[in-house]
Amino acid sequence: MKRTPLKALVCVLCATLTLASGLILTGCSKPDPEKIIRADLVLNFDQIKNLDDDAIDELAKEYGDMGFEEYNIEPSEYIASIADGFDYSIESIEVDGDTATANLTIYSKSLSELSDLNYDEMYEDFFRALESGEVTFDEESFNAWAGPYFIDAIDRIEPSEKSLELTYVNGDDGWELDAESNDALAQVFL
Repeated sequence: MKRTPLKALVCVLCATLTLASGLILTGCSKPDPEKIIRADLVLNFDQIKNLDDDAIDELAKEYGDMGFEEYNIEPSEYIASIADGFDYSIESIEVDGDTATANLTIYSKSLSELSDLNYDEMYEDFFRALESGEVTFDEESFNAWAGPYFIDAIDRIEPSEKSLELTYVNGDDGWELDAESNDALAQVFL
């Protein structure tokens, strides 16, 4: 089964703050590994960069039961928020025998920035919502208020630049990422 960064984005939904990813080129026997790897990177990263409403809705349908309903969040809203602003550039691809190194610059939101959320401000906003009657002081009401609040916080995160070095290995099934590179991809949105 071919795993792509787009499918990895879906895994973010599954664990909210984890991303499992892989890129695999299977059955490649073309003589120019650099072109093969470049084409694979473009194909897979463009899927995230160019997410349209239909693709987001399809992902939301496929992986929609993530427990977001409890927090008044539509999975499509979450996917769109995380992927917003994603971009990349391939800086270089160097092939040395059966190993290749691809250097990329990635621009993506980092969900770790949610840890910088001003919780004092959040509590003030919550108590203002309590006072206005928008929310009541029970778990269900709080969750329904908190979900959109966190989506708004994700929306405000600016994509940051990250350097990414991926190692491809030419094996029996063609060029594929090594385990360390899969782990590095898992951190793109974290």
